[in-house]
Amino acid sequence: MFVTTVPVHRRTVATYISRLIGCSFSIILLAATVFYSTFYYETGTEVTWASAHRYANDKDGIKILLSGSQSGFVLLVLILNISWFARKFLYHETGRILDMFRTSLWQVLDTLNPRQPCRDLCSIEDGYDYRNSVNYPSAYERSRVRRQTRILSMYKRIGVKLLLPLLFLVLSTYLRPSAPYVNMSKSLPIELLQVMSYSVDRRDRVNPRISNPWPLPELIQSRYWEGPKGHFKDAPRWLSQWLSRSGSHQDDGQTDNGGDLEHIYNKTKTNGVFYNPVDDPLKITNQDEEVLDILRHTFETGTVKIKHVALIMMESIREELFPLQQGSDMHKIILRSHEGQRDVDDVDGILSRLTPVAEKVTGKHVCWKRSDGSELPQMRIPEWNDTTQDGFGGINVAGAFTAASLSLKSLAATYCGVWPIPVDNFKESEAQSYQPCISQILHLFNQMKEAKAASNDFLEQDWLTASFQSITDKYDRQDVFTKSMGVETVVNKDFLKRNTERQSELEEINYFGFPETVLKTHLRDLVKKVQQENKRMFLFHFTSTTHHPWGLPGNFERREYMNTKGKMAWHKDFNNYLNTIRFTDAWLGELLQLFDHQVSLMRHLTGTYKNGHISNFRVPITFRHPSIPRVQYEASATSISILPTILDLLINTGSLNRRDTAIASDLIQDYEGQSLIRPYKPMKNGRRAWNFGIVNSGSSMLTVTSADAPWRLVMPLDRTSRWRFTDLKNDRLELEPLENWSVEQLISDIRHIHGEEASRWTREANAVANWWAVENKRLWGL
Repeated sequence: MFVTTVPVHRRTVATYISRLIGCSFSIILLAATVFYSTFYYETGTEVTWASAHRYANDKDGIKILLSGSQSGFVLLVLILNISWFARKFLYHETGRILDMFRTSLWQVLDTLNPRQPCRDLCSIEDGYDYRNSVNYPSAYERSRVRRQTRILSMYKRIGVKLLLPLLFLVLSTYLRPSAPYVNMSKSLPIELLQVMSYSVDRRDRVNPRISNPWPLPELIQSRYWEGPKGHFKDAPRWLSQWLSRSGSHQDDGQTDNGGDLEHIYNKTKTNGVFYNPVDDPLKITNQDEEVLDILRHTFETGTVKIKHVALIMMESIREELFPLQQGSDMHKIILRSHEGQRDVDDVDGILSRLTPVAEKVTGKHVCWKRSDGSELPQMRIPEWNDTTQDGFGGINVAGAFTAASLSLKSLAATYCGVWPIPVDNFKESEAQSYQPCISQILHLFNQMKEAKAASNDFLEQDWLTASFQSITDKYDRQDVFTKSMGVETVVNKDFLKRNTERQSELEEINYFGFPETVLKTHLRDLVKKVQQENKRMFLFHFTSTTHHPWGLPGNFERREYMNTKGKMAWHKDFNNYLNTIRFTDAWLGELLQLFDHQVSLMRHLTGTYKNGHISNFRVPITFRHPSIPRVQYEASATSISILPTILDLLINTGSLNRRDTAIASDLIQDYEGQSLIRPYKPMKNGRRAWNFGIVNSGSSMLTVTSADAPWRLVMPLDRTSRWRFTDLKNDRLELEPLENWSVEQLISDIRHIHGEEASRWTREANAVANWWAVENKRLWGL
């Protein structure tokens, strides 16, 4: 009788804890895998885990993440199904591999401590011939030989298993470039640890002990120094009065007798963080140039007056779509989607009505023609009855770049005339701008007014600042930035919810808020308030309907600009985007009609600025005024030129009183951007007018261009992306870029293809951009 006992594995507390840890780890990896893959599917780029907290810690940011939840759910189901059917195979294969390693380990231990055979088993008989036994090996000797043979064979197998992978790793380490394999070799759990160890302050701050010398010292030699001239750079005579009114404890002697600003700067700088235009090797001013002739003659007649300023920032509008022009690259892309499906003249008939308001605002009148050469009928704009005379309408800037592809960073650049910070998130909302922002300057004008009673002379009237948007301002601390600017009237999603009688009118079209049309009543109330109180108005308006997911109000008529039928169904998103372009164009017409009808037509300046997509940093910038001659201004400028241009227009049109003019004339000298009503200087004394563009989300990539050259460099700040060089003159759509993981190798490739001058420019761009990235953080106090 045989009794077989089966060992019973008792479940202890340790068993449950280990299972809990294993299940938690698996769920986290599953969620991360789904998120990683969905993000790549939706955006075409890899997720940066270090900046994931930007969305996870923001309720509106979470809505952005959930916009791809459908794709994520499909992927989750797919992974679970595959794992369910593959679990047995994976379990057995994993066990087999572990058994193989366990067997090899026991064999090694067995050879290191072999069992000795018994030598007493041999019986010794009388008469045994010991002399003959020398010629034959004993059992022990034969066992030892066999054991040595097994050991040698085993070592060979283990050596092959271990040495070949080790040899591969060694050769790969020394022969293969580190990028991009260093980033690719990180497993998902290791990458997730970046979220836990991420520290914005630690990564973004500049070590004050590290020097940051200007990389091109030959361009700032003493022979290039410039002395004070006009308002560049003499001591502001209004500063002593403002300091006394604002409670400053500085001595009066600090601003006496108009001495140079070096004395003032040295007295007022804090912790070495300040901006001195005299010491800035990147600054090129054009304030020493005359205003463009066509503008100067009009300004001198006194027919142009600016009482109100509206700064409209329209998100995700590309220059090539403001307006859409027949024969452009974008127009050809749209036509190709309809090949063989629809008549070209029918498509052009629809496209000609896509951006009629933009055509009027920019002055780029597009004459749409049929295939036979005849003109398509001009469309009447129902939203806006423009009465501007031919040849007038303002300044349109062609060839401009945005300072950041992230909307809020470009907001800071536009609002304050400064370069945004090359770090993740809207850090500018909590840092102190190193230049005064537009609303702060207008508040300074109010403080300097002598008469506090309302005046009929608009030059003596106070400014009222307002910010209007139909979406939330809580995302990434925009509300903190607006509050720090001292804006008096703020209308946003929360305000609309509290102050709209019929909530049914508030139709949410995306995860940020409502369409801009819900603001119309509140804008009309603001205009009435300004008129009744005899004030001047500065209005900042931010639109976002053109942002993903490109939702529209239910009563808006959608049109098929792109072919979305059959195999062309993947054009659906872009067709939705084009419909939001039409909606935003119509809304801009309604705004201009409101201003023309309720605000003095001849005294209103409207500036429109659009933040472009990551793939295209070119944005349109327009300064509209019905009495300013139409000017098509071509320059590789950036959005940091908007604020100094507004100040320059107010000064030269006589739209400020004498004291405000003096203040503005002094402040304008400090800004890094050039004025866009004067000839643009692409280079001065060998120094190029460099432009920088921060790529979303901030700290990963930086674009570099210069106004004197057609080249563009995209450089990785985190060293996890490739360097990219393009020639915008011959490859405007960047279809044939040069890319490399090494900047030195990229420069070598550029030299062979584009020549020595292009390679020298690239080397300068890299050096200047690295210097700028550190200097910019210092200026922002990081």
